[in-house]
Amino acid sequence: MRILRRGALIPIIFTSIFFAGCGGGAGDGANNANSAVSTVASNTNKANTNAEELGMLINFAWETEDLAWKKDDAKKMLTAAFRLSPEDAKKLSDQLAAKGQGAPKEVAVEDWFPAELIAQGESRGGSTVPATAYPANDLYQQPYTQGTISRVEGTDYFVIEMNAQ
Repeated sequence: MRILRRGALIPIIFTSIFFAGCGGGAGDGANNANSAVSTVASNTNKANTNAEELGMLINFAWETEDLAWKKDDAKKMLTAAFRLSPEDAKKLSDQLAAKGQGAPKEVAVEDWFPAELIAQGESRGGSTVPATAYPANDLYQQPYTQGTISRVEGTDYFVIEMNAQ
């Protein structure tokens, strides 16, 4: 009799586990939909790191050591933060300065910027870093025909902020 009970108990346990795993009430569908929306929302806040893709949007041809950029179609804006080697940073700074004097600017640090820039903004007690801004004329490519390129003070980081017409 005991063997019969054990023999009948095992299929009941497996059947219960199977149906519990397959269960799907109305709440499960809603959770899956919310999960999909969360995934899409988190992907839209993620920065792109592909220099070639950036080069298709603006005239960007530097070899970067660190790069993060985002395009905001709703605001018709493109923002990029990148670091160059010390030699390339000097070359770019000299090139920018040769076209005119830069203007002091506080650059807002975004949460998707490279970690070093975020830390620098936080260490100053806020979410901005001091920079020198120059017109970004050499970067213009339709539709991005307005903007600045700023060198963050004391670093080899630059921030590009472009607007489309």
